[in-house]
Amino acid sequence: MLWGIRLVRTGFIRAFGGSLRHYLGLAISGRLTSFGVGLAITVFLQSSTATALIISSFASKGLVQTPAALAVMLGADVGTSISAQILSFNLSWLAYAAILMGFFLHGRGGRFATRQIGRAIVGLGMVLLALSLIRMSSQPLREADGLAYVLSALEGEVLLTLFLMAVLTWLVHSSLAVVLLTASLASAGIVPAGTGLVMILGANIGGTIPPIIATLSTGPQSQHAALGNAGFKLLASLLVLPFLPWVGERLQSFGGDAQVLVNFHLTFNLLVATLFLPWVQTAAALLARVFPDTGAGAVEPVTKYLDKELITSPALALTSATRELYRVNERIEDSLALLSGGIAARDQVDVHGAQQNRARVAAMLEEFKFYLTDITREEISESDSAKAMNLLLIATNLGHVSELVTNAVELTASTSQEQIRFSDAGTAELLEMLELIHQGIRLALSAALLGDAKVRKTLQKGRKELERMVDESRQAHFTRLADGTLSSISTTSLHNELLRDFSRIYYHIYTASKIGGRDSSVMIRG
Repeated sequence: MLWGIRLVRTGFIRAFGGSLRHYLGLAISGRLTSFGVGLAITVFLQSSTATALIISSFASKGLVQTPAALAVMLGADVGTSISAQILSFNLSWLAYAAILMGFFLHGRGGRFATRQIGRAIVGLGMVLLALSLIRMSSQPLREADGLAYVLSALEGEVLLTLFLMAVLTWLVHSSLAVVLLTASLASAGIVPAGTGLVMILGANIGGTIPPIIATLSTGPQSQHAALGNAGFKLLASLLVLPFLPWVGERLQSFGGDAQVLVNFHLTFNLLVATLFLPWVQTAAALLARVFPDTGAGAVEPVTKYLDKELITSPALALTSATRELYRVNERIEDSLALLSGGIAARDQVDVHGAQQNRARVAAMLEEFKFYLTDITREEISESDSAKAMNLLLIATNLGHVSELVTNAVELTASTSQEQIRFSDAGTAELLEMLELIHQGIRLALSAALLGDAKVRKTLQKGRKELERMVDESRQAHFTRLADGTLSSISTTSLHNELLRDFSRIYYHIYTASKIGGRDSSVMIRG
């Protein structure tokens, strides 16, 4: 059953990941919209934990505020309760048909999305089959003296039952699976209705633990939604516990023991939403006070957009990787600015800043390559595999550019310490070439990722222009040497080495711009 629920979740995420995250992005528009979006998406994913992790990643990037994230969580809990309602019916006749249909779609489907829908349908069939097998094999459990003894002991131990069920739910990472298992045991007469209600409360509390643990390393901003939802569930459980016998009697009229438990699961989460949805703003303020996001002393993460949660959805993961490349570009541009500033001011170049940028770029690209490797380990379409390879090639060329720019900064810094200065004409020539390189690095990613042929032609012209400028600068430098210009004599070696590095830098810029072709434009639009 657990594997089936996982197949449903991963199938829908891979098939409709972009759309799901788009609609989750609507969560910033208001409490009721956020609640509805969380409910609808969780019915498809059959996992409030998955929804919690997605919304937490949004919150960590500042894309969703805490009140909206809390509303999404409340909707997600109701959504998983509705999933339990649907799956609680005896649909064993549908299990084999769903597995057969899903197998056919996954094996024969031409499109990537069709195959992933097939995966989800196979998962649904496995869940239905598991529930059917639990019902069929429950007779021996019903007659087992040991189980009867344990359950009779739990009947008077409310807190122990809550704790055990919370731990079980945390271990299996699925409150839906635990609720369905409890309902199946209740339908077989193994779990009394009273104990079952307490077990359902424990499953609801335990379902809040995985998101908290998963967001421990992401900072308070992304933890607020998970912590707030856990607080809502605990407070509601304390409120409901004294009234469980009365609740059980009222729900008994809507079906047998199994249906009573599933109805209680839905009723409880509707109650939580009703009680706390109007107060999400207040709860967010309280969470911000208790768990402040100081930011002071926090270590800046190496990468910003490489979201591990998106690995199972290659299209979304590649879009995130593309955004990270732009951050790499920004670091390289910073180093170019340091080089231009040092040459223009004829003063000490900030070589330490450039070396820090190089180290940061190297670390970013290393994580970037590991991230792309993880993406390609998943089931991935041919077009997405090609995009991953293109991104890797672009990253390799940007790494070379970063090394060459830093090398140029170090060369310039070494001569600055010796009080060696370029001539006025030589300085103007170098700055003109650096401006052309700066324009090229800005355009290279657009040409590669957007497949812009016009931009690529512009870069091709730029490369030819740079080579012309390098040749002319070399000739002009020799002319100044012949004229006996002292500054030119002292900077001959540096001038020629910089011209060599400039040519190599633009070569890698132009090479990066040619990668991908027309089809790569999909990488930006996702």
